Amino acid sequence: MSVISLKFKDLFEEHYQNLCFFTYTLVNDKILAEDFVQDAFIALYNNQEILDKEAKVLKAYLYTTIKNSVLNWARRTKVERKYHDLTPFVDFVDLDFDNAMIKAETVGEINKIIAKLPDSCQNIFKLYYLEGLSTKEIATQLQLSINTIKTQKQRGLKYIQSKLSPEFFLVLYFILK
Repeated sequence: MSVISLKFKDLFEEHYQNLCFFTYTLVNDKILAEDFVQDAFIALYNNQEILDKEAKVLKAYLYTTIKNSVLNWARRTKVERKYHDLTPFVDFVDLDFDNAMIKAETVGEINKIIAKLPDSCQNIFKLYYLEGLSTKEIATQLQLSINTIKTQKQRGLKYIQSKLSPEFFLVLYFILK
């Protein structure tokens, strides 16, 4: 495998999930979001001279490519809906790309930290905070006591808090609420 192919593969593995999350927050369609991300990576791969740039430039290129693709898609969709007289269209000009990107990056970093939790704690944390199950539902599903679930949630939060700055932890708190 060539150096460029390896660099591209590493870039894909590092950013694909965050880019999908970012795009999903804009289009609210998982498959469409994955298509936009895939198209951005194809555009990057076809633009061989940019692959020599540093990682930050490539990451910015991917986010910008996706942002522009979503805007173009939104404009086309708006025109199509106008002529087909479908349901009212959400105006994508008001989308907050910066906040969506910050949220995607934050979630990506948090996922890396969550992955370092012990398996049982990680599972409980995901069920409660990411899937929205109640403590009682988790206890029933995992056949554990409610106190065990509460303890594992607290341990997970304390671990994550210890790995994040106070400001970053506040962002996490508001994302999870």
